[in-house]
Amino acid sequence: MRLIRILLMVVVALVIGLVVLVIALPGEKIARIAADQVKSYTGRDLVFDGKVGISWYPVFGVATGPVSLSNAEWSDAGPMFRAESAAIGVDVMSLIGGDIRVTRIEAVKPDVLLEVAKDGRANWELFGNEAASAAPAGAGQNESGGALILENLKIRDARLRYVDHGGESFEIADVDAQLKWPDPRKPAKISLTLRPADDAVTVTATVNDLEALMNGQVAGVVAEMQAAGAKVTFDGRAGIAPQLGGLLDASVPNPDKLMAALGLPAAGIAGPASMRGQITYTKDGRFTLREGSLTALGNSLSAQADVATAGRKPVVTAQFVAGKLDLSAFGNSGGDAQSDGGDTGWSKAAIDASGLAAIDGEIALAAEAIDLGNLKFGRSRMVVKIDNSRAVFLLNELNAYEGQVTGQFVANNRSGLSVGGKMKVAGVELKSVLKDTMEISRFSGKAAVDFSFLGVGQSVHAIMNSLKGDASVKVGQGTIAGIDLDRLLRGIPGGGTTVFDALTGTAVIEKGVLSNDDLLLELPSVIAKGEGVVGLGTRTIDYLFTPQIRSSDDQGLAIPVLVKGSWDDPSIRPQLDKALGVDLEAEKEKLKDEADAALKDKLNEELNLAPDDERSTEEAIQDKLEDEVKDKLLDLLGGGD
Repeated sequence: MRLIRILLMVVVALVIGLVVLVIALPGEKIARIAADQVKSYTGRDLVFDGKVGISWYPVFGVATGPVSLSNAEWSDAGPMFRAESAAIGVDVMSLIGGDIRVTRIEAVKPDVLLEVAKDGRANWELFGNEAASAAPAGAGQNESGGALILENLKIRDARLRYVDHGGESFEIADVDAQLKWPDPRKPAKISLTLRPADDAVTVTATVNDLEALMNGQVAGVVAEMQAAGAKVTFDGRAGIAPQLGGLLDASVPNPDKLMAALGLPAAGIAGPASMRGQITYTKDGRFTLREGSLTALGNSLSAQADVATAGRKPVVTAQFVAGKLDLSAFGNSGGDAQSDGGDTGWSKAAIDASGLAAIDGEIALAAEAIDLGNLKFGRSRMVVKIDNSRAVFLLNELNAYEGQVTGQFVANNRSGLSVGGKMKVAGVELKSVLKDTMEISRFSGKAAVDFSFLGVGQSVHAIMNSLKGDASVKVGQGTIAGIDLDRLLRGIPGGGTTVFDALTGTAVIEKGVLSNDDLLLELPSVIAKGEGVVGLGTRTIDYLFTPQIRSSDDQGLAIPVLVKGSWDDPSIRPQLDKALGVDLEAEKEKLKDEADAALKDKLNEELNLAPDDERSTEEAIQDKLEDEVKDKLLDLLGGGD
């Protein structure tokens, strides 16, 4: 009984002591202690507006009205933090021991302003050099010398504003956050829920040493973000500066849904994507990626990159290496578009080339194969160099269609958009490249092409109508399937194959018009010449193609064929009145004088003339010859099967 009596006396004494402590420590006292601790840690003023009272349930502490935390000295945008109300819970037993153990801080409808000055200073740098110099000796202790311990911080329905006076700004509403840190010697757990759009974005993190992190040092951090089925994890070290380094692993089943959840435009990437690699971000704004791997659109690439963000724009140095790169989803898009007037032609829609000003730097790509849908390349090595809105694409190695393509392409948007380039094609197989690009499979042979061009304008229409440059083509021995020019010019219609020894030609481009006067196609017994113009801007053609039988006096049979009109529906007509090596009028007279009934019958049979056909035999011959030439030329140009 005596022992029980002693224990009861102790309990009564403790209760009396707690009551006395509560009476001696009113709400204003606790609020002032909290404000002093915030000042000592951050150098900022924590201000309680209105009455601060004691709360007894569910946790002992204080309840406040509006509360705010001052901004950085250089800012004139108002408090960095303000809330409609706050509740602070404390552990009474810790108060007896001299420590302030904050068991709960809850802020209702806080407004958080994150601000970056033009010189790069950030108002959230609460625990860096500025705060350290402002903090008094013994920072982190209360007025009695005890420690400040924060167990649970909870924020509900917050608004987050980010203002960069040298860049972009944004605002996110309806943010929830929670910090659990029961022991300063143990890891702290942080969770965030943000809603930039309809779907929630959740972030959870474990910080090994939160006190070191708040004091401007780096600490071990394991974090995870989830949104729209995507999961991004980070395992490494981080600091408030900001700075970080560690392993980043991202798995994104639907990139467009993730971008929508983050309130950003669609990525335009169909199918799942992933990324993994060692990343770092330093205080001076330098980002690096090492041992990186990227997967998107069914392609896998290894990557490494350096990005400097401290200047007026990011400077990127990156290298990507791939096996087979399938970009057919982009390459199959048609180049033609409707003009503003509704007629078929080059698009007059304005080209937005502002992206050329987004970054500077050098990006290299190496791939064992590249599939663009309409075009297919083998082993490829290329580099793009971007400097002040001017991009130069260097084709160091591009194996294509049994040959190679080298040269460069330039897009310049410094003072209006211009595009140009200089290319060299060597040993390309015509049959394969024409089949993929123009669906023509009748030509074969190894081609060498050199061309240069320059166009200026803010639309495809303007650029194509301003083009200037030059070109040359050389093809060695090759074939034209489906037509035998030699037999056709000798009056023997039918199919077959034309075997030619060489094809050469040069062209000049001026104001969107390509002019050529020296096209030469050489066969053992036939020679074909061509001259005319092709409107690259107007999409028209006016070209005369003249095949001729070889003869010692250059007077062999030649039948010019005029191709004229739009690219979509050109007119192809043999020019028999300009034929060389034959006098049609003389032939008519000769036929009239020498033909007999048997011969006419034979001709009628060969020409399939009905007895009542009113045409003369000579007219039938002319019509038959025109039809044969036109049909075969259509075959030659790919219009037939």
